[in-house]
Amino acid sequence: MLFSAAILTGVNEQADKLRANAILKGYERIGCHAVNVGGFDLAAGTAYLQQIVDSTEIPFISANIIYTKSRELLFPPHHIITEGGLTIGVIGLTNFIPAHVRDIQVSDFIKAGEEQIAELKPKVDIIVVLANVNRDKNKLMNEAFTDADYIFFSRNTVRTRPETKQPVNGPFTYGSNVQGKYLAQVDLHVTTLDSPLVDVSNLQAQLDNINRRLKRFQDKDPNKTLDEIYAEQPRILKMINEFNENRKTLENGLNAAKNTSGYTSVALSRNIGDDDAILAYVTHILGQCEALKKQKVQNNIYKNPPGFEERFKKGMQSG
Repeated sequence: MLFSAAILTGVNEQADKLRANAILKGYERIGCHAVNVGGFDLAAGTAYLQQIVDSTEIPFISANIIYTKSRELLFPPHHIITEGGLTIGVIGLTNFIPAHVRDIQVSDFIKAGEEQIAELKPKVDIIVVLANVNRDKNKLMNEAFTDADYIFFSRNTVRTRPETKQPVNGPFTYGSNVQGKYLAQVDLHVTTLDSPLVDVSNLQAQLDNINRRLKRFQDKDPNKTLDEIYAEQPRILKMINEFNENRKTLENGLNAAKNTSGYTSVALSRNIGDDDAILAYVTHILGQCEALKKQKVQNNIYKNPPGFEERFKKGMQSG
C-alpha cells in the first residue's frame, strides 16, 4: 500500500514518505475497512510504519509479523467487519520482511493463517485472507485454508480473470496484478448462511461462451432452425445438442444457487471518470514529490565533500 520497493533510496526517501502519507489520507477519504501489512510497507522501518498506523483510524492487521525479541504480534491478527447483515473476518498474512528491518520477523504464515481461521470460524459468516505472498504459494494456501471463503493475493504478478474456475469447496482465490491497474470486485448475494457459496462468474462465463458459439452457428441463416441448417451435417448437430445440454445444466446451476459470489476484474482505465477533489489532491502531492526529489538531487550534486570546510580554512590561512 505505502511503498513500491523494499528499501527507500536516499534521493527519493522524503518524496516516498510524503506519498505514503498522502495515500493513507486518500484511503481515509475514500473509505477503507482494513489494510494487511505487506513487506514493502516496512521499507522505511518499523518506527515509521508505527507512526503511520498511529495517525489513522484504518485498522492495520497482520497475523504473523512479530517482534524478534518478545515474539509478540506487531499488529492485531484480524479485523471483523459487519456489512449488509454479514460479519466478515479479515486476516492479514505476509512471508516477506525487508532485510534491513531486523527488529521484527515473520512467523510461519500457513500456521498463523490456520490458527486465525479456526478462531474466526465460529464467530463470523465469511472469512477473507489477505495474503502478501508470491503466487507459488497459491496451491499451498488453498490446501491449508479450506475453511476460508476468499484469499486475495498481493505481490502477485498474475491477474485472475472472471472465467477462472474456482474450487467448489473454496477458498475462492484472486489476484489483481501488482501495478494497481485493476480492482477486484466481489458481489455477494447470501440468502441461507448454511449453504455454500457458488462462484457464478465461472458458470456465467461458460454460459456466455456457449451462447456465442451457438450464435455463430445460427448466423449462417437466421431464418432457419439449427436442425434445418445442419441437417446434412450430423457432427455439427451433435455438437449443437451437447452445447444445449450443457447450457441447460449451467442455467439450472445458476438458478439453484442460494448464495452466490460474483467476481469482476475492473480495469482502472481512463474510461473511469475522476473525482475532481481527489484528482486535485493527487496532482498537488505528485508535484510536491517531484520538487522534493529535485531538491535532494541538487543538494547531493552541490554539497561540499567531507572535510571541505576545514581544508578551505587552512588554505585561506596559508594564503
